[in-house]
Amino acid sequence: MAGASLFQKTRQAYRLFYPLAALHAALSIPLWILSYLGLVDLSLSAQDHAHEMIFGFALAVMTGFLLNGVKKINLILLTVLWMAGRIALFFPDFPAWFAAILYISFPVLLAILAAVPLFKNAKSWRNLAFAPILTAFTIGETLFQLGQMGIWDLGEERGLIFGLNLICAMVYMMGGRVVTAVTNGAMQAFDDHLKPGAQSYWEEKGFFALLALVIGDLSGLNFLSVAGGLALSFCLIMRLYHWQVLRLHRNPQCLWLHIGFAWLLIGIVLRTMGHILGAPYAILGIHTITIAALGTLTLTIMCRTTQQRLRIKIHIPPALLWMLAFLSFSVVSRLLMEIVDISPWGIISAASYSIGFTLFFIWIIRQFSISNR
Repeated sequence: MAGASLFQKTRQAYRLFYPLAALHAALSIPLWILSYLGLVDLSLSAQDHAHEMIFGFALAVMTGFLLNGVKKINLILLTVLWMAGRIALFFPDFPAWFAAILYISFPVLLAILAAVPLFKNAKSWRNLAFAPILTAFTIGETLFQLGQMGIWDLGEERGLIFGLNLICAMVYMMGGRVVTAVTNGAMQAFDDHLKPGAQSYWEEKGFFALLALVIGDLSGLNFLSVAGGLALSFCLIMRLYHWQVLRLHRNPQCLWLHIGFAWLLIGIVLRTMGHILGAPYAILGIHTITIAALGTLTLTIMCRTTQQRLRIKIHIPPALLWMLAFLSFSVVSRLLMEIVDISPWGIISAASYSIGFTLFFIWIIRQFSISNR
């Protein structure tokens, strides 16, 4: 029975990919900032840093969230491909074509294992939307690798922006689903509930706004990117309004999930301003999305889904509050890094971010250890 139990647990992707994502976040950001400041010689470019956050960290979280059951051999192969991609970053002498195959293989296999079942089993357009979003990460990675190989000069830029938009889409859909469920549960304490029609309406409109943003960024049609960004910002405002954030601010689960979506709103607004006013706003928007929105929501959602799947009472553990506190300080420090002197604020931001995800790594390993007793 013990062997069968162990086999069952190894089939759950979150047991591998949540700790891997946390460890990756805890190590990669400090290494990048030290390399950027010239304190260590790793030859990491800004493109490498962005690529790792999008196609390394974010995809690892999505893998853990979406793959609830997978054959052991497939999970091992998926893990090996992901780890090989992270290791390959430190071997720039690899042939570009070999590295490209290695990097692209992970999102391809993930699409086969996760997106195909989603296509087959989806009973509504909202569930079906996850499949093309997940599959499209292969396109983003391919675009980036075309740039790395020198085949398309704009490949790296377009691939990264495409991947960033996919993260926004996945956070909007995946995070929105979790936030809606938590918010609806919290409102029952007031003998109230969310209006399902309003939730699906703004989720649908936001999805099409994201589609316009993706097409605009890929094609270089600036007006379409601005229109998509403005429409998505309005949809985010309406979702936050219907979630009654002020009414539920004393509920810690709702508070941090709502804060994560508020960061996403701020990031989208800044990116849209970047299309109009120039690069500095776009850079601020990108880091607000990747550090603040993605970080806050992934920490909260990984904690919640871990408790659900281990059948632990769902709550906000004190450790998570510390994680989120360090992450919030990292966000402020990173934004100050763009405004004032880069060196001290960059180091403070990286250290705070690393501490936040290190705490999560320790917390989740401890939960696994307790559940195995």
